[in-house]
Amino acid sequence: MQKNVAVLFGGISCENEISIVTGVMAANLLDRERYWVYPVYIAQDGAFYTGEALLDTANYREPLARRFTPAVVAGGCLYERRGRKLRELCKIDCALNCCHGMAGEDGAVSGLLDLNGIPNASPGIAASGVFMDKVLTKVVAKALGIPAAPWFRIAEADFQKRGTFAVKCIEERLGYPVILKPARQGSSIGVAVAEDRARLLFAVQAGFAYDTVLLAEKYFAERREINCAAYRKGDEICVSLCEEPKTDHKFLTFADKYTEQGKQCRSEFPAKISSKSAERIRGYTKLLYRRMDLRGIVRADFLICGDEIYFNEMNTVPGALAWYLFSEKLEQFQEVLTALIEQGICDRRARAEKKLLSNCGVLSGAVRRGKTRGKTRP
Repeated sequence: MQKNVAVLFGGISCENEISIVTGVMAANLLDRERYWVYPVYIAQDGAFYTGEALLDTANYREPLARRFTPAVVAGGCLYERRGRKLRELCKIDCALNCCHGMAGEDGAVSGLLDLNGIPNASPGIAASGVFMDKVLTKVVAKALGIPAAPWFRIAEADFQKRGTFAVKCIEERLGYPVILKPARQGSSIGVAVAEDRARLLFAVQAGFAYDTVLLAEKYFAERREINCAAYRKGDEICVSLCEEPKTDHKFLTFADKYTEQGKQCRSEFPAKISSKSAERIRGYTKLLYRRMDLRGIVRADFLICGDEIYFNEMNTVPGALAWYLFSEKLEQFQEVLTALIEQGICDRRARAEKKLLSNCGVLSGAVRRGKTRGKTRP
């Protein structure tokens, strides 16, 4: 019997368009003999849409209301909305999250699915929220004994009051050059490298246009950026070989990742690094996946600086779901997507077997006490 799979993409994020590409790819690739596929697009204003028209990226060039059907997810079901009326389309058996960035990759979609009792083939609330925040990511790395580059947190409210102190800390702890990143953005949005104090102040103010918290890190001019992906299949954590994306810029830019001359065209796979470095990176990736109880496909990004390896960040919904790290051809990736869906269903089933304490009498006691207090003395 075919299962109903919802593929969610878009989101209230600067990466909305990139998510459309990922979501449409995944929705079209899922095995139609095993699944009924329901695409669900979340627009940048937060509106939900569904319908077959979502499966063609060309349809997003016109106003959404002309092509797409408004949708609602409630009670574990997907509904299409016609005026004030809702029509049930299906009971969702599993969902795949393809939203990149805030209000999607950060645990928001996972929360929506959990509240509706919908099995999730992607990372859960806690891990998604932690890894969306680059500062918390560093804290996790330290707790697990995984090396990370020296860093400093800058909060907008604190910087307005004690900006001079923050700049001094950065200069003393990190030195120049330093790289500034909005803590909860992706795809290199708002990222800048500063070689002196004037450029640092400019980069900080520019970064605050995208987030209220920034991460300052020591910048390594001589470095290699290495990626490694993983997903779970039953009891096994499948870890990819390492990839080295290339760039002519100071860091991987948005254009490097997503334009025609972008990531997939300019990378070495497998990366030409020592077997020792490759195994360390793959080991760190597996450790992060296991200890943070991850689900679905994730991609861990690292830096190699001389003999040192630093964990940089974790993408819980990587661009194009990092299919190219697991499959030579896109159509072969269908098997991985099937494994993700079935794993999400199994994980939800295991959670559903746990006890839920309810009707323990607290409110009944409160009502009786309230009635007693409310009586008028004779």
